[in-house]
Amino acid sequence: MLILGTFALAGLSAAPWVPLWKKDVIRMMRLANIKPGEVVYDLGAGDGRIIIIAVREFGAQSTGFEFAVLPYILGYIKILASGLRGKAKLKYANFFFQDFSQADVICAFLTPRAMEKLKPKLEKETKSGCRIVSYAFSIPGWTPTKIDKPNTKTTAVYLYQR
Repeated sequence: MLILGTFALAGLSAAPWVPLWKKDVIRMMRLANIKPGEVVYDLGAGDGRIIIIAVREFGAQSTGFEFAVLPYILGYIKILASGLRGKAKLKYANFFFQDFSQADVICAFLTPRAMEKLKPKLEKETKSGCRIVSYAFSIPGWTPTKIDKPNTKTTAVYLYQR
């Protein structure tokens, strides 16, 4: 019951857990132009695949925030199995209560409602030059710097720069 409750709470507050394909994560990372050593945050990190790929393939320092128990446990196990413990970090936390000021890149795959709720926090806490990359949904009222949508069968990825 506790696990179902955290899924429901996470889904209501931001988005249900829907894992991304690795190719889509790579598209997000490339669009954000992630460089080695940059700090990457994943909001609603699910099973940790974005933070693992950010570290393994782009050399980033990566932290994910996940508030649903089952995806968090899966992510933690995946990080341990990947040998990236200490480099890829997954916190059991609601990202709405985290400090974004150190992030160079913020990744999100959230509902339009969650993006709207997140917008003031991004405006207040992100540093100049921070890149926000969003899978599928744009940030209401913001103009993307770039949009990656190679064809009609792919989902759009939006890039914003503060």
